[in-house]
Amino acid sequence: MNIFAIISAIIVAMGTGYSIYSVYRHKNKLANTSGVMISMVIAVITGLLTGSIIGILSGEIFLVVGVSMIIGFVVGFLAGHPVGILAILMGSISGLMGGIIGSILGAFIQFINPTILLGILLGFYILIIGFVIMYIFVESNNKLSLDTQELSPFAIIAGGVVLVSLFLFMYSSDMVEIPGQSKATQTETQQAATTPEVSKTEVDVTKESKPLVKMKVTTQGYTPNVIRVKKGVPVELEINNPLDSSNCISTFMIPDFNINNVNLKTGTTKLTFTPDKSGEYTFSCGMQMFKGTIIVE
Repeated sequence: MNIFAIISAIIVAMGTGYSIYSVYRHKNKLANTSGVMISMVIAVITGLLTGSIIGILSGEIFLVVGVSMIIGFVVGFLAGHPVGILAILMGSISGLMGGIIGSILGAFIQFINPTILLGILLGFYILIIGFVIMYIFVESNNKLSLDTQELSPFAIIAGGVVLVSLFLFMYSSDMVEIPGQSKATQTETQQAATTPEVSKTEVDVTKESKPLVKMKVTTQGYTPNVIRVKKGVPVELEINNPLDSSNCISTFMIPDFNINNVNLKTGTTKLTFTPDKSGEYTFSCGMQMFKGTIIVE
């Protein structure tokens, strides 16, 4: 996945860089209105895909949103700069919005076959940037023209139907997993759905000098899911995960103690944190669907 994400990032950098270069090169031949629209399209599609790539790789919402917003803003500014102040404003705003949406989308689809969905987004990016570059080339060359009437709407509709059918086929087959489940655990999860949610299980290590908490990951949550610890005493977590590491529940975090989006690989993962403040704090999976409580005394 990381290799495909890097390849996608390179394609985005090249496509966006060349489209902005084309705007600068032919700025005198682009009308103000068309220049504004071009800057908006370049910014929003770049921000969307860039945010998605960073979100898939990181999963940390705050950092990803911030970085994607900055990238989208800069791209929109550069795309609109040769056209005028209105193009700068519209391009920058479009880049901001595209970055925000893309980063949130990427953080979510990292658990839902990210390679396939990133491939779909990359396909749309190549198509849209291709049309942008084609439009700039046609507008800057008086000998060429682009008649959209030649593009049959029926062919576009047929293409859309084929793509939707292909997507539905992949979803219904083994190529796409249901979010939060793996092929090996779908049957187990379906059986678990008929049973009550895991009850609260508590462990108290406040009286131990070197507290060790052994935790297990299940399809219904973490057990134990209530942990009592002593303030200032380092705690070691030994987390056993028998599930596939691509599940949402296999991403573990305790944000109040600087443990963020740790991938619990199949097997045992050891983590250490020091509860330096009293109170109740939450640990959860990456999407905060499965939670537990740490009580610091």
